[in-house]
Amino acid sequence: MINLLPRVVRVVTIAAVISVLLGMQQPTTITMIRATTSQDSTVVRIRAASTLTVFQRPERVPGGIVLRLPGAVITEDAIDSSALAAPVRLETKRIRDILVLTVKCAPTDSVVLRRDGQRDLVCVIQSRKPQEPEDIAPRQHQPGRGKWSLDVIVIDAGHGGKDAGAEGVNGVYEKDVTLSIAKLLRARLGELMPSTKVVMTRDTDVFLELFRRTQIANDAGGKLFLSIHCNSMPTKPHPAHGCETYILRPGRNDDAARVASRENASVKFEQSQRRYDGMTEDQIIVATMAQRSFVRLSESFAASIQSEVTGQTPLTDRGVSQAGFFVLVGASMPNVLIETGFLSNRSDAEYLASPKGQAAIASSIASAIRSYAASYQRSLSH
Repeated sequence: MINLLPRVVRVVTIAAVISVLLGMQQPTTITMIRATTSQDSTVVRIRAASTLTVFQRPERVPGGIVLRLPGAVITEDAIDSSALAAPVRLETKRIRDILVLTVKCAPTDSVVLRRDGQRDLVCVIQSRKPQEPEDIAPRQHQPGRGKWSLDVIVIDAGHGGKDAGAEGVNGVYEKDVTLSIAKLLRARLGELMPSTKVVMTRDTDVFLELFRRTQIANDAGGKLFLSIHCNSMPTKPHPAHGCETYILRPGRNDDAARVASRENASVKFEQSQRRYDGMTEDQIIVATMAQRSFVRLSESFAASIQSEVTGQTPLTDRGVSQAGFFVLVGASMPNVLIETGFLSNRSDAEYLASPKGQAAIASSIASAIRSYAASYQRSLSH
């Protein structure tokens, strides 16, 4: 008993640990183990039916990571590995009264385990960076070829169907503005970048769950993800106006938190909202860590959008910000969300609803994507 206690990370009381180890307490049932992989990390979420009272530090072993849960059992269908990429695998087994979870993966740089509420554990495994020969390999690819090229761009028209989004002071709906801009953007990219595939998460007035949008992007092999939206204030009309672009990180100010909260409210239209349980600021931090390799590129893309849109349209530059948008969580590529203008502002709303304004915004975003693509290709060749 003395040797076991120092290895325990989280404990309610020493008596609780003793009762678990002696089989005096009802076992904790693990109902879900979900894992996702990105380019350089694996995120494992473990959910229990009741409060997780005790677990041990993750242990690095040859070929992966081992996490032990004393006094836990697991349901037959608990493991969800649908979002895992080879060679990562999940395995569980029981050793006496301990549930042992093994994450088979490549050599790791770091492992972080944290609670997310009383019933969830989140384990973030960062893969070891490639050695010099592998680091040089991407530069040998010719532009427009291979997994490093910017050959697939995914455009997400925010809201849709029963989710109308914000309503403008002029009666226009956000879902209609975003879809129109997205279609015009697709057409303009076809002219500027004809060899690049453009994927739309939706091209009709249909409702699409937030998680499905990045899922579509990942399945399509997307190299860039853009979610298009319109801003709005609670009171109308309102003087706030202009364009701003966001990257995925916890919000730094109240205004960013307000925007994210309004856009994230779309989950109320989804049949099941369980997947968003525990999507706290801590979980947004975990998601940001999983996208660590894309942050610099996302920032560059966002800056390019702001420069082009505010330079080619009368929309005011509100800059690049960060916030916890659910629609960006899970994207395995550089990703941003643009709030094109305020539907609660008379001038912005009139511009956003006009064919001229929509075409200008789409054209300026296309220019930003082309500018970003050129910069990205140069970075691969140097």
